[in-house]
Amino acid sequence: MTTIALAQSGSGAGVQGKREMNFFPIVGGDSDVGFGLGQVSDIARLGTTEGTFRWRLEDAAFVTFKIRDGSLIVPFLDIYALLTVPSFGPGGRFRLELRPSYTDERTLGYYGMGNASPNLADVSEQQREYRRIHPTLAGRLRMRMLDSFFATAGTSYTQSWLEIPQDSLLVQQQSTGSPEVCQLLGGFGSHAVELLEVGLEYDTRDNETVTQRGQYHALLARMSPSLGSYLPYQYVQLDFTGRFYTNPIPRWLSVSLRVVGDVFLGTPPFYELARFDDTPAIGGGKAIRGVPAQRYHGKVKLFENLEARSELFHFTVKNKALILGTALFFDSGRTWTEPFHRHAELDGTGIGLKYGIGGGLRLQEGKTFVVRADLAWSPDAQPIGGYFSAGEIF
Repeated sequence: MTTIALAQSGSGAGVQGKREMNFFPIVGGDSDVGFGLGQVSDIARLGTTEGTFRWRLEDAAFVTFKIRDGSLIVPFLDIYALLTVPSFGPGGRFRLELRPSYTDERTLGYYGMGNASPNLADVSEQQREYRRIHPTLAGRLRMRMLDSFFATAGTSYTQSWLEIPQDSLLVQQQSTGSPEVCQLLGGFGSHAVELLEVGLEYDTRDNETVTQRGQYHALLARMSPSLGSYLPYQYVQLDFTGRFYTNPIPRWLSVSLRVVGDVFLGTPPFYELARFDDTPAIGGGKAIRGVPAQRYHGKVKLFENLEARSELFHFTVKNKALILGTALFFDSGRTWTEPFHRHAELDGTGIGLKYGIGGGLRLQEGKTFVVRADLAWSPDAQPIGGYFSAGEIF
């Protein structure tokens, strides 16, 4: 799912114990999928304590547009609903989230397998692309165990339909590639994936949206069982994300670091080899900015994001306190084709570091809303990456 930007406008008033409704138009996008618009709205039953709710139902729709060869295309469409019940089950110890969604991605990229996959000059942009349509139904429970420790459990069911042109690089490599590449690509038929997941989290952040101090780490294990041709993929995904935040010079300097490691064991669908946590990994606006999304595929991914932010101006518009800030960042990482086998012909023999360098602006309202606009350069950039979205990258 692409990042989006919320233009915070609309109305909604609430009284404790009553219902609240809000509506916001959406603008945003990035250089990978184009820019677009949509909406997000919600309805909630407020709690008896200020700032809490008993349940909240959010829905959103977002579509992007891009000009290619003088024609308008629609690279991305996403529709979802999210039901959140913060105090669920016996004693209200659980946080429940249910999320049905429908996503249509028409310009997903495939450049080849491995960290050393070349950007082939004789392969057109259209030959690198394929389409994936995937509705998903997901559910998740989160329970506080100790002071800052949480346990999570969840499940999701996704149905996927792929449209891959016969002259695409995917079809070429599936039919003429090495045995290792053919095995990793697998089949391109419609299929379903059922994921079961468990996780542990450690969270001491001072604020979930605009974080300046604390840590937030998550260890997640997902398992996909194979049940014949209908659920053909059997694999385990292990994911660790560590996040560190410090504020050495209040207002003028905040430093944030994220480190992500993601490993697949078994036979996942090929498109997962370019992703982590349902978003592009070695490339894209939520991982290594400047590198095109889905640029590198592999079962093992390791990357980091280092960002320094500063608040420049505090001002007020229509009684709303706003902060305009700036950020500088360095993103880097790499992928490996498989966890236990070396493939020098696919991954190269050197460090093979992929990276993006850049900066951007931040517009913050209060402690719950921020818009970021980033520009990033990378040796892989075409020629530069641009991202406009709601929320920090992590």
